[in-house]
Amino acid sequence: MGTCLKRTLGAMFLFCFAVQYAFAGEIDLLLNKLVEKGVLSAGEAQAIATETKEQIKSEIAQAKSETLPQWLQQVKLKGDMRLRYEWDKDKTLQDQSRARIRARLGVESKINNQLKMGVGIATGTTGDPRSRNITLGNSSSANTPGSSKDIVLDYAYGQWTPNKYLSIIGGKFQNNLWQPHDVFWKGDITPDGAGVNLAYQFNQKLNFFMNNLMFVLKNDSRTDKQPFMAALQPGFTYAITDTMNLKSALTYYKFQSVKAAQKFSYSKSGSSPYLLSGNTLIGGRYAYNYDAIQPSVELSFVEPFQGLVPYASVFGDYIRNVSGLENKTGLGGFDAGVKFGYEKVSDWKQWQTKLVYSKLGRDSWLDIFTDSDRYGGTTNSKAFEGVFEFGVGKNTSLAMDYYYASSLSKGVNGRVPEQVLQLDWNMKF
Repeated sequence: MGTCLKRTLGAMFLFCFAVQYAFAGEIDLLLNKLVEKGVLSAGEAQAIATETKEQIKSEIAQAKSETLPQWLQQVKLKGDMRLRYEWDKDKTLQDQSRARIRARLGVESKINNQLKMGVGIATGTTGDPRSRNITLGNSSSANTPGSSKDIVLDYAYGQWTPNKYLSIIGGKFQNNLWQPHDVFWKGDITPDGAGVNLAYQFNQKLNFFMNNLMFVLKNDSRTDKQPFMAALQPGFTYAITDTMNLKSALTYYKFQSVKAAQKFSYSKSGSSPYLLSGNTLIGGRYAYNYDAIQPSVELSFVEPFQGLVPYASVFGDYIRNVSGLENKTGLGGFDAGVKFGYEKVSDWKQWQTKLVYSKLGRDSWLDIFTDSDRYGGTTNSKAFEGVFEFGVGKNTSLAMDYYYASSLSKGVNGRVPEQVLQLDWNMKF
């Protein structure tokens, strides 16, 4: 990212913080003077300070403050940081331990009542859009301890929401398709293209939605055969009872010009220890297309065990390549899992446990989208994942994520099982 853009974003972020802290300081100073003169007691001053600050926050959030510039009230700043220790073991390579970081910073601004834009930067490289991790000790030039780390454009989009039923987004943005888990779609991927989301509340219990995604996979030559993907995802949510909710969707994916296209550089197909995994290739080109259907479902419960557990859910996906391939094997895949604890971990003592099993046939799905921590992100593989996360404060948590995965095919070294352990400290604002 250019130096000028970095400085401009940085100055804007600092200005937002400075204005908010300035207001807080003025309020505290005034109330301290009133306490000193005996006009207010210390308790009354504290109550007024809390109420006033909350009112200011509410006015800023609703863009109704008469003191702050209107453009500043339209701006929202968010970010997160993750520190990670990762251990990786398999039969063909030496064990690997490494420290990694992921940092993301974004700003969102309303242009008017119907239009907003967002820009975000993150650590990472352009080499693998499935990961924003940076390994400490690595550098773009050899033998340079303590070198600076790369920053990339994570997203940049415009979004038009004319009413409560319709939202249209274009540019580079967070994936707008619903996924119960990240087996088929790694969460770090920000598609290039456009998305359309439709929603309609039929009654108090039943809601319908339709998510659509147009993803430009490659566009770097003068040809009408550009790799492209379109997705159509109708679905619904249904409140079975006050404490039980069902969400389901059916996604149809249509690919253009992937068959015979050069393998994408971040596909792990054919690389050690994943020689037996990944999509089928002929001369380094994809042998098939990947049109697919994907039914997804999640059944969630609020306080299912008499208050012992605040939230629980069971979820699953199935995917099937429907491109009419002659190869009748390796075209299907699935994941199934359970989650219990808190729905989200955002404060002290909140916790969540998740267990997931997945299996992906070799050509069930294009292997550039899959979770890159799960056997290198390859297909023709199966994996078990166990996650535990615990809140150690507001907006900060510790997490442990363990994978045990292997190839579906047996080679000279067997199925080459791989274990990955990730210990994370998460922070966000």
